[in-house]
Amino acid sequence: MTLIICVVSKARARGKTALVERLTNRFNSEGFSVATVKHTSGSFDTAKKDTWRHLEAGAVVTVASTPNEIVVITRRKKPSLEKALDAIHVEPEIILVEGYKRSSYSKILCADTAEEGQAIIKQISNVVMVSGRISGSVKEKERFQTKFPDIPVYDFEEMVSALKGMLVKSILRSLPGLNCEHCGYDSCLDMAKAIVEGEATKKDCEVLATNITTLKVDGKNIPIGKFPQQIIRNLVMAVLDTLKGVGKHPQHVEITVKAPEKNHN
Repeated sequence: MTLIICVVSKARARGKTALVERLTNRFNSEGFSVATVKHTSGSFDTAKKDTWRHLEAGAVVTVASTPNEIVVITRRKKPSLEKALDAIHVEPEIILVEGYKRSSYSKILCADTAEEGQAIIKQISNVVMVSGRISGSVKEKERFQTKFPDIPVYDFEEMVSALKGMLVKSILRSLPGLNCEHCGYDSCLDMAKAIVEGEATKKDCEVLATNITTLKVDGKNIPIGKFPQQIIRNLVMAVLDTLKGVGKHPQHVEITVKAPEKNHN
């Protein structure tokens, strides 16, 4: 799963763009794939440009292609963050969103003072940490946390550490959760931590890497190693090959096996 974090503030010039830029650079340098979303108040495509004229003529989507980039423009009235996220056609590990303070996603609040932070935090939900100029003043941090002791005020390095903790939880949700130890780690949680630290990848998860045969017993997923998966698939495909009415290359096969009844004698 992708970790989505919004960077918000009460007013302009609170360092949101600089923070998104710095976080993007940091996580990208550590091997994480990062996508960003920027919420702006004005129009990206200014009037009288050729792309604007295309859209005014009735185009559903206009694509601008330059020597260095491709820009896709789709007109929507007051698009939600979900619509913006749908436009990301890759699956990054982190999405940093500048703005959308009314969304339901976790948020980093950029604030200058304790009073400013306290005022806006009453208006928006799911603020998980506070940053900005406030983090450079011990006095302001203490004043803020007298009213909101459960919301930490972090400097940049503390924020990166906290986001990595959130990444562990996000990656853990994308793992099978079977704790099968086939990857060499004692649990999926340990593997998620190793992935965040750059010591492993999801390809090291044997269940995900193979993923050609799954087994579910009474609603519970059962881990199957690489070779058992291959044996089961080959056996099933061999049986299907002898049956009439089955295509040569089926894409998905489901089999339900009823367990034998217990002998009460």
